[in-house]
Amino acid sequence: MSFPVQQNKWCFVLTLVYGTAVLVDWLFVPDGSEWQWVNFGLGQLKLAALFGLVALWSPRRWVFALLVIVWVALAVIGWPRTL
Repeated sequence: MSFPVQQNKWCFVLTLVYGTAVLVDWLFVPDGSEWQWVNFGLGQLKLAALFGLVALWSPRRWVFALLVIVWVALAVIGWPRTL
C-alpha cells in the first residue's frame, strides 16, 4: 500500500512514537503502584499511536471517530486508582 508524502511522514512519526514508548516502558519504567500514572500515560500514548496508524490506513472517516471513542473509553476504564 502506498501513501502520499504527507501520510508517509505521519506514518514514520507515529511508528517512532510507538517504538519509543514501548522501549521506555520496557527498559526504564518499573511496574508498581508508585509508577501507575507513568504506566497509564505510556499505555495511552502507545494506544494513541497505534490507533493513529490504523486511522492512516483506513480511507473512511468513521473509523477515526470510532477509534477516538474507544481510546477515551479505555482511558476511563483503565484510569489508575489512587491509594
